[in-house]
Amino acid sequence: MQSRSISFLQGGVLPFAFLLLLCSLSLGAQVTGGGQGAVERLDPALDALIDLSATIEKVGGGFGFVEGPAWVPSADGSYLLFSDIPENKVRRLDADGTLSVALDPVTPPDSPAGGTGGSNGLALDLEGRVILCEHGNRRIARLESDGTRTTLADRYEGKRLNSPNDIVFHSSGSAYFTDPTYGVPDKSLREVEWAGIYRLSKDGKVELLDKGLANPNGIGLSPDEKTLYVANSHPVRRIWMAYPIEADGSTGQGRVHFDGSSIKAQGVPDGFAVDEKGNIWASGPGGIVVIDPTGKHIGTVKVPEQPANAGFGDDGRTLYMTARTGLYRVKLKVKGLRFRE
Repeated sequence: MQSRSISFLQGGVLPFAFLLLLCSLSLGAQVTGGGQGAVERLDPALDALIDLSATIEKVGGGFGFVEGPAWVPSADGSYLLFSDIPENKVRRLDADGTLSVALDPVTPPDSPAGGTGGSNGLALDLEGRVILCEHGNRRIARLESDGTRTTLADRYEGKRLNSPNDIVFHSSGSAYFTDPTYGVPDKSLREVEWAGIYRLSKDGKVELLDKGLANPNGIGLSPDEKTLYVANSHPVRRIWMAYPIEADGSTGQGRVHFDGSSIKAQGVPDGFAVDEKGNIWASGPGGIVVIDPTGKHIGTVKVPEQPANAGFGDDGRTLYMTARTGLYRVKLKVKGLRFRE
């Protein structure tokens, strides 16, 4: 259903944002904003992060299933990249609103990996180079300036990874990534028995950190880099985990940072972004679930389609949301963690 203003009815149909208002009032929440969605406010702390009059804007649509937004700074004009998984493409949004295709295909028709789809999560390494988590090619790759790609990781102990999903870089130069099984529906092609969380060292070594989550997905770091957050995309155990990062880069025993199982809305934990204050803007039940550093759910940004990921762009205070077939954005008061302009 297309979003409309919450201030009126049209043609006897309850507008999207008006429905949100009715639901939220019954739960004692406040709904504000407008445009293509609304903001559900569960705690006054959210007011310091997003304006009461914030308007959600749809900037693109008609995609297959979009994921992994990453802002790429450039002297020639910065831009947003995002994955269109079933279309096997990486798409680009320029500052003037122009949409184009940046990479096609991600996975060549003759790929020997046996995976499906294109890329999922996108990120920048410490040098600002684009990193792709490639479902179809079952690897993590770096996009070079000449358009070629370099494989950074595709195996653990000689066995091919399943389908790398999301990745985040630590200031030490190592990276952390998730490897669920979504990109390998044919179980006979899987060489690793579990869905894992891994560390990729600077020298290219892949280290298994945890294989206890059924569907590890989005991944991110706290501002002080002492905590690794991981979303578990499970329809029942809808949780975000927190793992302490040890001095050697390994992780300690994980704990549940936030359990979204009680949220009465559709959706599972998926990709997320962390702001400079340590709040997590996470795709989850009902929209972009905002979780504060203590693990408290303080609000939800709702759009007409269920979001799959989020990332900061523009001046660092714009949150881009990839949601099924559409790309949305909303202005915030807070900047993305270690955002590069």
